[in-house]
Amino acid sequence: MISDKEVESERNLKIKPIAGSYNSYSVNEKEKRDWSGNIYLGCVAAILAIAFFS
Repeated sequence: MISDKEVESERNLKIKPIAGSYNSYSVNEKEKRDWSGNIYLGCVAAILAIAFFS
């Protein structure tokens, strides 16, 4: 569904024209890192280590 509302995104796009070309652009995207998966994995590993050694 198409709407007229603008939605803010966490994506940072850098668009630069490519030298020596006509109507060509380079798009570089930088995203924020998501650490929640690594924290979850660390907690699960700690729980398993405690269960194994106790």
